Amino acid sequence: MSILARGPIAHDYAHGGLSERASKDMTYDPQQRFLSLVPGGNGIMYAIQADGNLYWYRHINWTTGTPASWANSGSPRLIGTGWQKFRFVLAAADGQVFAFLPNGDLIWYRYILSDLNTGAGRWHSASGSRIGTQWNFPRVIGGWNNVFYAQDGNGDLRWYKYTGTNGSFSWAPNSGAKIGSQWQPYTQLFADPNGVIFGTRHGSALSWFRYLGTTGSFNWANGGVPVDTTILGPFERGLFSNGSGAVYKINTNTANPPGPDNQLQWYRLLNSETVNTSGVQWAGGSGAVVGTGFTRENSAALQGYPTSVSTRQGTNLDIHVSTTFPSYTSSTVRLAPASGAPVTVTPPASRTGQFQLLKSGYHAAGCGWNPSFSVSVGTGTSWPSGVYASQLKSPQGKEHNVMFVVRPSSPQRQIAVLVPTNTYNAYNFWGGHNQYTAGQSGAQRTVTLQRPNMGTSWDNSYLTAPGIIDHLLYSDLLLFRWMSSQSIQYDCYADNDLHATGAGWLRTPAQGGNYKALVLTTHPEYFTQTARDNIAAFQNNGGRIIYLGGNGIYERMQYTPDGNAVIFRRANGSRDVFADSGQSESQILGVSHFPPTYMSFAPYEVRDTGNNPFTAGTGLSVGDSFGGVSYDIAASGWEVDRLQAAVPGSVLIAEGLNSTGGAEMIYVPPVSPKGWVFTAGSLSFTGSIPFDPAVQKILLNVFAKAVA
Repeated sequence: MSILARGPIAHDYAHGGLSERASKDMTYDPQQRFLSLVPGGNGIMYAIQADGNLYWYRHINWTTGTPASWANSGSPRLIGTGWQKFRFVLAAADGQVFAFLPNGDLIWYRYILSDLNTGAGRWHSASGSRIGTQWNFPRVIGGWNNVFYAQDGNGDLRWYKYTGTNGSFSWAPNSGAKIGSQWQPYTQLFADPNGVIFGTRHGSALSWFRYLGTTGSFNWANGGVPVDTTILGPFERGLFSNGSGAVYKINTNTANPPGPDNQLQWYRLLNSETVNTSGVQWAGGSGAVVGTGFTRENSAALQGYPTSVSTRQGTNLDIHVSTTFPSYTSSTVRLAPASGAPVTVTPPASRTGQFQLLKSGYHAAGCGWNPSFSVSVGTGTSWPSGVYASQLKSPQGKEHNVMFVVRPSSPQRQIAVLVPTNTYNAYNFWGGHNQYTAGQSGAQRTVTLQRPNMGTSWDNSYLTAPGIIDHLLYSDLLLFRWMSSQSIQYDCYADNDLHATGAGWLRTPAQGGNYKALVLTTHPEYFTQTARDNIAAFQNNGGRIIYLGGNGIYERMQYTPDGNAVIFRRANGSRDVFADSGQSESQILGVSHFPPTYMSFAPYEVRDTGNNPFTAGTGLSVGDSFGGVSYDIAASGWEVDRLQAAVPGSVLIAEGLNSTGGAEMIYVPPVSPKGWVFTAGSLSFTGSIPFDPAVQKILLNVFAKAVA
């Protein structure tokens, strides 16, 4: 289906207010002033404020960085309003601005600059024309030279070129051609003119690519192999490029506790179009701070969080929302159990928007917003235990989801699923700081649970494929949806439930409880000592462990006394790894984390079919491979676990073909009174469930045995 409109509809998206006389009333938090900074070439930046005001800036000495000099002495020029309604915005160097609405419409604008020194100008009369539809890709970059690179949820990269003038409808032949695949590992992706693309691969420095094609053909410099630029790692904030190799980022504040991330840093790759032949040449002075006050959070126009990440059936849960929109709607959807799209549990309700400031120390103490409304959590078949979201939508359809877990009022099923909310929190980059960001040297890190974006790393996307490799909620939902499609019933709990009350509900029939099996999902990395002890007690009383991820039960953490924040690391700032205190994860899971295989991906190869109960009916023989396709590239990879010490009776079912040592899928039979273990040993395993019949059959056998 084409995403290109048949022609412009110039008046559907009126640009009223696109003038210097637009209102100067501002609604934003100084900690999160901008939604995005859109590069416009020649040092120009279009800054979209949280309240929708569009500002023009120009870094005058963008070619040299310093001494920092800005047009209008750094004061921005207001050139528009209402821009918070767009999903994202791109621009070209000739004043064209391309704005993407939540419904997939692509809207054309052009700011005609009359004075480069002040930003004075006017909007083209055709601004607001619709030049495309169905632009629902999770990521679109570019705009330079009228070229767009759109990445779909499967990681395929597609080429488009707008050939219209003045907002008319015209696209180059072959627009939409596939020019690359497997771009999911690049957590940040942005473009410079003339085909240059930069990406930060998960765990690595900035990589350089250059697309040489002009018609959508496969034509890449260096054969498409990335070039490592040696700097700017994967956890940077707000990276963008602004022509001729100029790259900017927002500096992460490294104080303890963290201060505001408000410094704009400048870099320049001097030979940005020939890196593959002339080497990496960063300008002297790269990294210089060239501006302050550039705080950024892309959800700051509409965002929220629950009072608690878990609530019991039959209770009320407060949702705390801050928005710059005058109104929004909220509905409640069930993400799991559900075999497909989310199930609407409560219909959309109109609500009056309220903007709320972050309180001091919010990284640790929480946002401190007042409750905006309550979700009345029911019981019975319409409110089964599972994963839910309060779905917030702006008048134009901009969406923000507030996930939470509904635990059963009392155990109801034979299988308990643990949702790894501690891991979700550890990798949540909302607010710019988490367990992994730079700074806070030599100290523990207290990271609040009362903030937006639980379940995601980079944005609020998990209902559809985010286009980035995922080890958090989206991957867990792939598992949950499949379980629902197979009528596998389960109760859901969050990590804090296991800590606070797990000794009471995680009990086997031998202990007078309900549960025969506990499912650990994609990335169950962080546990309190109490939570780990509760799992061990369950296993030692016949409980079965189904471990479908990687890097599990790896690191110890604590909760603050009120339970609203997680304390990571030891008092000296070092990682509090369980194995360092004689409690290797292999004592429970059979396998342990194997670091050399980080960020490689491969299928599994079968090692045994006769000594385990799980390969029956798969059609697999020893030496066969499976799991070659996964949302996360392939089933064995990213982070893997292996048998690194003898486990009596263990059976190696399959092994990943990663060159440095792949995931080991094992079965540890029961040794009374201890229950059996099935482990996949890979962070990318759950991503293979929708694609691989052998994986599906193995899991059907696992779950059948779990409740036998």
